[in-house]
Amino acid sequence: MADESEQESGGGKGGLLKIILPVVALLLGGGGGYFLGSSMGSKQVAETEKLEPTPEQKSKKPEEMVGAMFKLDPFVVNLNEPKGNRYLKTTIQLEMDDGGKKGDKGEKKDAGGGGGGGHGGGGEAKEAAKSPLEMELERRKPQLQDVILALLTSKSSRELQALEGKFRLREELLARINALLVNGSITRVYFTEFVIQ
Repeated sequence: MADESEQESGGGKGGLLKIILPVVALLLGGGGGYFLGSSMGSKQVAETEKLEPTPEQKSKKPEEMVGAMFKLDPFVVNLNEPKGNRYLKTTIQLEMDDGGKKGDKGEKKDAGGGGGGGHGGGGEAKEAAKSPLEMELERRKPQLQDVILALLTSKSSRELQALEGKFRLREELLARINALLVNGSITRVYFTEFVIQ
């Protein structure tokens, strides 16, 4: 009988366990949450540190981080649609990599534009400052436009409205343009304008 009265009043081993178990569970849950939160916080800090520029990246000049750009004229094309009533307007820029064949722009500009002693004025200096790849792109501009137009008109608005479609188009353009070039290559294709109507 004494055991029954202890159990009813909450005393003894059973009552003590009922109090201790929730407290232990609460402490374990709080400790686990703290550990999980602190590990996630350190993971976010590590990811943020990866995004911050290292001293090597900070010391680079912008022209060393991004190649020279070659801007093409805007394209307005009919898309491959059953009714033919959708069109795309886009402007494309090409990032050039001429494999270290860049002209020394600073010296050539100074040599041609300095006290008027240059042959023919500044026109030759501007032409000489261009890299071989940039000059090739200028000469091949009609070929580039033809390749780009052929590819753009083969696409439907449904393909191009999806993000994956734009990435695929970018890769296809890069491959087709680089197949034409001899004096270097294009590293990236940028759409600076992309409107489907």
